[in-house]
Amino acid sequence: MNPSFSPVLILFAFACPHHIYAFGNGRVEASCFNMEPKHHSTAQTSPVPYNITISQETYKAGDQIIVTLTSNRNDTSFEGFLLQAREASNGEIPLGSFLISNSDDMQALNCSKSFDAVSQTSNKKKTSIQVTWIAPYGFTSDIEIKATFVANKPTYWTNVQGPRLSYSGANSGPTIMNPAIYCGLFMLTALLK
Repeated sequence: MNPSFSPVLILFAFACPHHIYAFGNGRVEASCFNMEPKHHSTAQTSPVPYNITISQETYKAGDQIIVTLTSNRNDTSFEGFLLQAREASNGEIPLGSFLISNSDDMQALNCSKSFDAVSQTSNKKKTSIQVTWIAPYGFTSDIEIKATFVANKPTYWTNVQGPRLSYSGANSGPTIMNPAIYCGLFMLTALLK
């Protein structure tokens, strides 16, 4: 090879795309904010063949709410998904956090904070997934559950709007005590004995 060509080859290498987006493993942090897969195709505009359901329609800080993604037809499955809760009026940042019980099919992501989104762990076909969402503290606006569903790499629906949760201000489910408060109360009780 002629050494005079090496600068041209180096320039060519830097001019070529450096990223190939393949997220079969579900590590889709690059899609956290617009919920758009990097599949180099356009989102579907046809009716969404999937459903998002929740176990209750109101929330209070610390409530644990079951969120289920399902196919609405027996012959339809999805390979990938991205699930978040956001403020219902133009929310751009994921809210609350998710608990994952079956880590074989799904994983928590850290979009703006720990465990505030969920995605798949592989492109294995699924007809249903279920997670627990924990309502955030210090937030009183309506919250909407949103998802992106990937049927296969070129076929996906993004920013699918799910049910809304209204702030109730009343306990509508189990409450989790802040561990620091619990520890403080335990220590205070021990000191008073």
